[in-house]
Amino acid sequence: MLARKQPADAYREANFDARLMGGTRDDLVIFCIEDLIANLGALEFAEARSDRSSRSKALTRCVTALTALELGIDREAELATSLLQFYGAAKASLLDSVRETDLAGIATLKQDFRDIAMAMKAARSA
Repeated sequence: MLARKQPADAYREANFDARLMGGTRDDLVIFCIEDLIANLGALEFAEARSDRSSRSKALTRCVTALTALELGIDREAELATSLLQFYGAAKASLLDSVRETDLAGIATLKQDFRDIAMAMKAARSA
């Protein structure tokens, strides 16, 4: 099945499978955030090249990553409401980019998620 895909897509799928099999819940959250960050970068790059197809693909992957993050929230957790609002606002911002991409907003969003990923990684190693 992997032979029929683009090399980058096959690598992405294999990477996901490997991390899914050996990962904890926190590992999966970090993976989704890293995937989101990578696809926000791909969105910026596609926009700079006026590549509508790649732009659409990156937007779809960003929204998918945010949806996975939303679905993974423990609704009983103390930060659940805040995370739902944050992810929802991020998704709304991305969906607004369907018509016109706000590159400054995308860069801010990317940095926000980088900060979250770094904080999660730091908390795990403490």
